[in-house]
Amino acid sequence: MQATIEIRRAPAAPGPLLVGAAAACWLVLCTCSFALSTAHITSAQLARGYNQGKAVNPTTTFRPSDRVIHLVVVVGNAPDDTKVGATWYAVDAGGSQNEKLDSASGTLKNGEDHIDLTLSNTANWPRGRYRVDLMLDDKRDRSIDFAVS
Repeated sequence: MQATIEIRRAPAAPGPLLVGAAAACWLVLCTCSFALSTAHITSAQLARGYNQGKAVNPTTTFRPSDRVIHLVVVVGNAPDDTKVGATWYAVDAGGSQNEKLDSASGTLKNGEDHIDLTLSNTANWPRGRYRVDLMLDDKRDRSIDFAVS
């Protein structure tokens, strides 16, 4: 006659090292703040004007007499406090080469999804090539080239 012996063990209680590691992980997760944004730029247009969230007369070629150049940016999935910024450069215009002209920025709030960033001049713009670098939450998203002729 054969006898079968089955030994059953109760699950071991977690050791002090495992308990300490779990507590440390819990503490780290509770004290950290995560900033994960799904915000993304859905469109960015240069224009001669702006009205009710829309670019008016979109173009990448401006006249010297266009006193204000608009950059109309639409952001998808933008949580409150999403930052949008632009830095404007004269690439090769009026004797200036790769010269920073100005910067502008704003913060989207209360469900906003668009912003109008502008570059202004009280005199005529020198003819030549220009560029605007577009930033989303302090990270460069894209550059847009434009001209004054």
